[in-house]
Amino acid sequence: MEHIPKPLLRRLALTLLVGAGCLFTGFVFFLHERDASFLILSILLSAGSAAKATMLALQAKKRSYYVLEGTCTDVRLKPFRNSYDIVLTDQDGSEHLLRVGKDQKIRPGLSYRFYFRAPDSILPGQNPLLAKVALADGLLGVEEITDRPSQTD
Repeated sequence: MEHIPKPLLRRLALTLLVGAGCLFTGFVFFLHERDASFLILSILLSAGSAAKATMLALQAKKRSYYVLEGTCTDVRLKPFRNSYDIVLTDQDGSEHLLRVGKDQKIRPGLSYRFYFRAPDSILPGQNPLLAKVALADGLLGVEEITDRPSQTD
């Protein structure tokens, strides 16, 4: 079996757990209240969750995701928003401005690996704001890089 990165595996497991939890809750409620409509909605919700998990598993298996690695150099908090902007500098020295949710704990000075859906719409030399929007919607997961080899000169 091929290696699936931890953030993608975590997202896959949580998606499957949410679907199973909805199905279990709908079944228990059906047994208790005999409400068929709630059971049908639970089945539909768990089927949607299973479909989403299947699509994510296929994406991970085919490795059709974009990986961006670098060191966080700046975190810009956005007041009254549920996200913040970070500046990520990769090994080539290029800076990338990313918008991530506040549920992601990103600190300046640490190295991170970001996983995005395959950027079909991002072209080389494209406007950086358009690239930022395309990447913000496709964030699959984030992990801190702890085993980065040190550079010796």
